[in-house]
Amino acid sequence: MSTQTLIDEMPEEDAIVEYLKRHPKFFSRHENLLAVLEIPHQQKGSAVSLVERQLMVLREENQQLQRKLDNLIAIAKQNELLNQRIQRLISVLAAAASADEFFNMLYSTLHKEFGTDAVVVKLFDMPNPVLAGRQEFVEYDAQVFTLFETLLGTNHPSCGRLSHAQTDYLFPQSRIASAVLIPLGVPKANGILAMGSNEVSRFHAGMGTDLLKYMGDLISHLLKPWLRGV
Repeated sequence: MSTQTLIDEMPEEDAIVEYLKRHPKFFSRHENLLAVLEIPHQQKGSAVSLVERQLMVLREENQQLQRKLDNLIAIAKQNELLNQRIQRLISVLAAAASADEFFNMLYSTLHKEFGTDAVVVKLFDMPNPVLAGRQEFVEYDAQVFTLFETLLGTNHPSCGRLSHAQTDYLFPQSRIASAVLIPLGVPKANGILAMGSNEVSRFHAGMGTDLLKYMGDLISHLLKPWLRGV
């Protein structure tokens, strides 16, 4: 048999791959091949044995799993801290003896617990005329309402950078670079709690919002009596 005939009869790569798939114990019967087969190292440019390559792949997979686990642990710790802050906030608000005390404690506690540079509340519904003088209560304005239509429509918090119009309305003449917007009102959102930071990365779109939604619902329930004039 000529050399050319041998070359012509050599199986294609796909055939080799299929053969190895059908015979998973092939290397068990030919362990000597594991030490001599070489695979190019993608980063170093040198060749490594198949066994070394398998070990590197396993190490890389383990490192990826460890990073995912570390990330999950970090998120769990952050959520636990956030839950503790929410519980302290709710405890303080539940003890408020007046609407003035309620809002004062809301602002001071959010500043303290969340380290925010600004806290703003805007309520577009005012059933209690006694509260008409407070800055939180604003008359309905279709143009302003449009700025937060998505937030109020979904009744779910959002985090990140605000539009220029939203920033000008909520934080005029400020250096707020990122914010959390939390809808207020149950079952239908008719207000906003905004917490702003001068740092761009302080609040970002990748943040979890489930606990913030929970906080907004609790604040809304505690706010109800003061809106009714109790």
